[in-house]
Amino acid sequence: MTQLKKRALWTLLIWSIALVGMFVVYLSGGGPSTFLETDRRVELTRIFITAGFVLYFIMLILTRIRSSDPLIKDERDEQIARRAYMTSFYTLLYYVFLFSLFLYWFYKIHKETAAMPVGWVWILAVSSMCVGFICSSAATLIYDARMSGHGQS
Repeated sequence: MTQLKKRALWTLLIWSIALVGMFVVYLSGGGPSTFLETDRRVELTRIFITAGFVLYFIMLILTRIRSSDPLIKDERDEQIARRAYMTSFYTLLYYVFLFSLFLYWFYKIHKETAAMPVGWVWILAVSSMCVGFICSSAATLIYDARMSGHGQS
């Protein structure tokens, strides 16, 4: 397994767990309307983010290539990384756009109120970071699987 694939698998696992944990904490205990009233839930989401970064940097250290081992990286790996970054960038743009449209629809049209709980801004910010990591690693794994055969797809 290449370094690119190992890192993508671990990144996908780490940030998926962090994202699910944050949403569980966010939606429990009263949901978005009471999110910022108690510091306990805000602190728990910060713990998930911090743990995600700590585990991510530990993974980067553990999967690095030792100086004695030559890094075998060809143009296919560079093309996979480039395509994965572009795919994750556009996916993240769609995520933020659609999430914002949903919040507008839910509070303005469905609930007929102009007041949206400010806690949504917090969860949109931290979930966008997680979604960026998840999309990048998932796209890397998909492109790696597609380009592993007898040529490019």
